[in-house]
Amino acid sequence: MVRYLGLLLAFLLVLPGGLRAYTGVSQDELLQRIQQLEQELQTLKKQLEEMKQAQEETSDTVDEMSDVVDKFKDNMGKFQIWGDIRTRLDSTRAYVPESYWSYFNGFHYSNNYKKMVPIYDATDLAHFRSIKGHRENDTVWTNRMRINFKVNPTENTNVKVRLAYYKIWGMSDDYASPEIFPSMNNNFTFGVRPSDSRLYVDRAYFNWVNIGGYPIWMSFGRRPTTHGAPQHLREGLDKREASPSGINIDIPFDGATIGFQYRWPWPGRIRFCYGRGFESGFKLYRDRAKDDVDFYGFVWDVLDDPDRNMLLIVQAFKAEGVMDFPEGTWFMSKIGPMHVTTTHNLGDIYELGATWLHKVDIPYLGLEGVDYFISAGLSITDPDKVAAMDYDMYNGTDYVAKKMYYTLLGGFAQAKSQVNTDTHTGWAVYVGARIPVPWVSGAKLGLEYNYGSKWWMPFMVATDDLYINKLVTRGHVAEVYWIQDLPAGDALSKYARVFLRLGFQYFWFNYSGSGLWLGEPHEINELNDTVLMGGQPMPANAQMFEPLDHMYNFYASFEVYF
Repeated sequence: MVRYLGLLLAFLLVLPGGLRAYTGVSQDELLQRIQQLEQELQTLKKQLEEMKQAQEETSDTVDEMSDVVDKFKDNMGKFQIWGDIRTRLDSTRAYVPESYWSYFNGFHYSNNYKKMVPIYDATDLAHFRSIKGHRENDTVWTNRMRINFKVNPTENTNVKVRLAYYKIWGMSDDYASPEIFPSMNNNFTFGVRPSDSRLYVDRAYFNWVNIGGYPIWMSFGRRPTTHGAPQHLREGLDKREASPSGINIDIPFDGATIGFQYRWPWPGRIRFCYGRGFESGFKLYRDRAKDDVDFYGFVWDVLDDPDRNMLLIVQAFKAEGVMDFPEGTWFMSKIGPMHVTTTHNLGDIYELGATWLHKVDIPYLGLEGVDYFISAGLSITDPDKVAAMDYDMYNGTDYVAKKMYYTLLGGFAQAKSQVNTDTHTGWAVYVGARIPVPWVSGAKLGLEYNYGSKWWMPFMVATDDLYINKLVTRGHVAEVYWIQDLPAGDALSKYARVFLRLGFQYFWFNYSGSGLWLGEPHEINELNDTVLMGGQPMPANAQMFEPLDHMYNFYASFEVYF
């Protein structure tokens, strides 16, 4: 356009003097018009230059933004983050039987001897035999937050991490159930039991998949072994978030896995697992166990068909050289916080389990998407060593050095020959259903029941509940719960969920020591039995913690997944 304007000006300048005859315009008027056109030309050239410069800048910006978008898309294709946070309120009442003797109730701490001293005399025994009634905690609040990360560094590798914070309001440890349930911090509790305000590594492992082009994978790190199926149903989830079934194991540990996935005759996978529960270190110190504690076993998803909503898990584990006390801190009322260490390897524990999980429609009841499950577990406790603990006993005039002998599920005795070293087999069953309520939008009703026998001994420290994982119970547990999705607006991510969970649990304890591999379980009505020692009636079936006859718990949790 600028070129055409220049040609026009040149043409006008060379017109002959008889311009007026042709145009009716004088030469002065023509010069004024030329000057105006020249000014307009300069302005237009300037505008064109500015437009060209702006266009170049815009092009650079577009290129830069394109690079940013490409990098963002690239990273988002490799990196994911999601999590959940909840606040929960529990109200619990537990009933203690009429007669019992608890070791920790029957010990005091001697400042003179700096040792735990048992109070064994008729006066104290009569006092403890008279204790009966309830222990209650009307309200206890907890916060829990879990953050998950997943990143794919390469096509066939991925890294998965979960950080967890779990805390009782107004507390900095797990000292919420003194003398009733073990309160401790150790390798098996970080991130899955209440503690302080720090974020702990609950899970951290990496996978190498498609090895050699085959459906084989390897994995190393802190394992995803907590909150296994079918426990995810009562936690409000639709997919399991752990490898093993929850009937035998709910405990974090460090280890490795090699697995194979198949598609015929139906989809499934099998994993061979290894883990270490305790590292004994150099074999020099008499106050540490001489052998490591190792886990071996397999988890077989015989059938895992998401299209038909069917899952069948079969598993078997061995815990070799089980320790007496996991190294860490215990919180007990009379003795106070104390550090304990693993001092002896007591024997082996074997675990077998199976879980069937299925989602079905029941048209004649107008129900769709009903989840139901059945789990069964078997435990075999095989002690191979009797350990000893030093203590001082007051005989009325002086303190006398004594030893307390014990082993896996073998009780405690002052004579080594009195310790029960038999192999014991226990079993458990766990059934339940989660039912969508058709007349209430976003509502689900859950019903569950589990039973454990006298010698039932699973590996369970992690729990969705505050005090105890109900699946360790030697006796009966019934639970009913209601999950209600809340109207919190449109979901802004695929992980988003907001819901309220209300529940009630009732425990009937048939035997003492649920969840403990130290101490021999006894029927609740046997805990008042005594034997004569030195002419004094002494407890025959002393327990590590206060035994319970029954307990009930109400809970309400407000949960947000993001």
